Amino acid sequence: MKRILYVFDDINYMSGAQKATFYQMDCLYKQYIIDILSLSKPDEMVEVPGRVLVLKQLWEEADTYTCSFREIMLSKRAFSLKIKRALYVLAMRLGCGEYFLEHFLYNKIEYDLESYDVIIVVSEASKLKELIGKLKKPKKLQWIHTDYAAWSGFSEWTKMVTKKDPEIYKRFDIIVALSEHCKQGLVKKIPSIDDKVIVIPNLVNIKEICMKAEESSQIKFPEVDYKFITVGRIDREKNFDGILKVCKKLRDDGIDYCWFIVGDGPMRKNVEQKIKEYNLSDNVKMLGRLENPYPLMKNSDYFVLLSTYEGTPVTIDECAVLKVPVIATAVGGVREQMERYGTGEVVELVDDIYEKFLNIITTHREIEKGTSIETLNRINKEKIVRVLEDR
Repeated sequence: MKRILYVFDDINYMSGAQKATFYQMDCLYKQYIIDILSLSKPDEMVEVPGRVLVLKQLWEEADTYTCSFREIMLSKRAFSLKIKRALYVLAMRLGCGEYFLEHFLYNKIEYDLESYDVIIVVSEASKLKELIGKLKKPKKLQWIHTDYAAWSGFSEWTKMVTKKDPEIYKRFDIIVALSEHCKQGLVKKIPSIDDKVIVIPNLVNIKEICMKAEESSQIKFPEVDYKFITVGRIDREKNFDGILKVCKKLRDDGIDYCWFIVGDGPMRKNVEQKIKEYNLSDNVKMLGRLENPYPLMKNSDYFVLLSTYEGTPVTIDECAVLKVPVIATAVGGVREQMERYGTGEVVELVDDIYEKFLNIITTHREIEKGTSIETLNRINKEKIVRVLEDR
């Protein structure tokens, strides 16, 4: 059996990409030997679908580089580790961060990475992608879970971590994008890798989603005319400012509704403050991160995602399984997902989308029937296997 290594920077970081990758490994474990390399030690609560390489010496030091700069500086860690973290930031800004990591981290990876048949780098922001790119024997795959063209220029940090990608990706065999839109943006950004980029949408764990959706939930929607839900990381790109502007106008127009926001993230306090500022506490409820949001999603009237950029959100796949209508901005691969599933309505990313939003919820259009998710899963798994088997 072929040996496949999945490379995570932080296997504990909960995201759509993590969820999709774990399910991909679940679907492949009978055909391949699956191992996992992570710069962080897996938490006990994380159910990992593979054998994790135990790298105690690496884990002891890697947190210094995987945690945020602010978190390290405010922690009680040794002063020497704080100095190393500051030097790493400087090295990244000077374009030589990988050499810094090579000295402090890579030499602590005790396993022979050259012994694997295939190595898959899970994140486009991985600190390990340059190391993997230098390997000779394994087939090297990079999975890109976002709209690379939009994401790579989104902040100073994303610009910094993608600066060397044109050179790094020349040494990879395959770059996987999740949609045609994301592929086109990636190739436009890095034309030299045109012949390496292919499209494979995420596999969708239908059984688990349906099973969890039937579980009871202590949280219930109140009796209102419209029940909305948004699930995701509370961060700038998710455009919660735009969501709350829609919420305020719904309230001002006398619409009877409740909107649940499920998730956590660096912008949570800002969102909570805006809810108070707009006097929306009776309508908008912040629920934090939930282990199982599916019962609430299933019982909502609309799932709403008004992001400024996305790849192909896992939550839209989940809504297709649960047959929940979606209202989402036309960013990344969202339009392709919606057309594939017949899931709901796409709105353009403009400052004022309220009139379109109001028209959608008051006209109650029927969801068109798209391609079955079972069929799409079978096709996409076959694509993954072909990529793993071909040389």
